Amino acid sequence: MNIRSVDAAYGWRWITAGMLLFRRNPAQWLLLIGTLFVASRVLFMIPFAPLLIALVAPHFLAGLAHGAQALEQNKPLRNGYLFSGFLRNAAPLVTIGGISLLGQLLTLMVIAVVGGDAFSDVSKSMADGGATPDNLRAMQAAVPRMMMAMLSGFAVSLPLMMATWYAPLLVFFDDIKPLPALYLSLIACIKNMRPLLVYGVILMIPLFVFTRIGLVVHQIDLGLWLLAPLLVPSIYASYRDIFVRTPPVA
Repeated sequence: MNIRSVDAAYGWRWITAGMLLFRRNPAQWLLLIGTLFVASRVLFMIPFAPLLIALVAPHFLAGLAHGAQALEQNKPLRNGYLFSGFLRNAAPLVTIGGISLLGQLLTLMVIAVVGGDAFSDVSKSMADGGATPDNLRAMQAAVPRMMMAMLSGFAVSLPLMMATWYAPLLVFFDDIKPLPALYLSLIACIKNMRPLLVYGVILMIPLFVFTRIGLVVHQIDLGLWLLAPLLVPSIYASYRDIFVRTPPVA
């Protein structure tokens, strides 16, 4: 598996490619994403179900990417693609999900250790009466530690996000083992930092708008779900451009 390094302009190209794949069957994309959203809301009400969701998230990403590949090959996007990840390389995909879950827990631990009591102090000050002089001083004193905690969490989560960005697709499409897939995904993101930065900056605009909508309806992750019909096919488009299969040795 060879990793291509592409120009920054590819960041926009991936978004337009994702948009074109979405436009081939927008109703079906919305149905698939909507089904996952409703199922996740139901499961979140069950104890420990969010842990299960984290473990199987790579399966659904792989299945939706499989659907994007089908559209690219002029095949219909069917409901069954939602479960493709459970029919091929299911166990390695669970490993990817488990590693991602451990990384998220590690990130939260780092934030909690570095932040200490800063977050609880701010919450307590706001609950105790808001903008009193003593509360304002307490909140101002906690801000530097909160910022350090968030930066530390970002430093831990960024490599994890890069390692898991393409890993499910590498496992599903290319039969690569989980650890090599995580490594290839990390290297691919590092080598293509410029187009991925362009890609991320452009997507931040609709994500900001959708997140504001999510906050109004008390669904903090709604922004990602609303963006998913474009995000998933664009991830597939970038995977297709960056990773090139090495011909077998004769």
